[in-house]
Amino acid sequence: MVRRVAKYDWSNLEKEYILSDYKSVSAFLKNKGIPNNGSTKKSTKGWKEKKVQKEYQKSTKTIEKVIEKEAERDSEQIVNTKDTAKQLLIKINESIEELNKYIVKSKVKTKAVKYDYKVGKAKEEIVTEKEELNELSSIIDKAGLKSLASALKDIDDILEEKNPDPNQDKMQKVNELLSALEGEANDT
Repeated sequence: MVRRVAKYDWSNLEKEYILSDYKSVSAFLKNKGIPNNGSTKKSTKGWKEKKVQKEYQKSTKTIEKVIEKEAERDSEQIVNTKDTAKQLLIKINESIEELNKYIVKSKVKTKAVKYDYKVGKAKEEIVTEKEELNELSSIIDKAGLKSLASALKDIDDILEEKNPDPNQDKMQKVNELLSALEGEANDT
């Protein structure tokens, strides 16, 4: 009995076609110099569908990677925004302690003249200036308080979670207090 040896390695050719940029099986076969006849068509059956499936998987993975990168970028931006809001909150807390403090600047100028009696006019003039900065406490600056209340509301909006929070009642009370303080600032 005579055994026929396969003329082409159809398994490797199939892999090569699926991974190639050829648009059709016939173009691939033509480039390889393989005649497109009945036995060839039988050996290449299903190649086109496998290539379509590979392209679909590739595009799906590409989309998944893009979404993952966008989500990573968005989450990083959220973290940065929250960090900035927390830093701003620290500065606002520092400012609250300063609402009733004022800096007062005072200058004292002293002029001394040395007179020459022989000539009958001033011989030398000495001017000394002394500047002092003093911190005074007074009533709370209501405009400053209003600005801080507004900034606190903005921070609350930034840091607020979308999920219901057990501390929501506390935040509501803080917001009510801020509204009351803002109302007082508006009254002046």
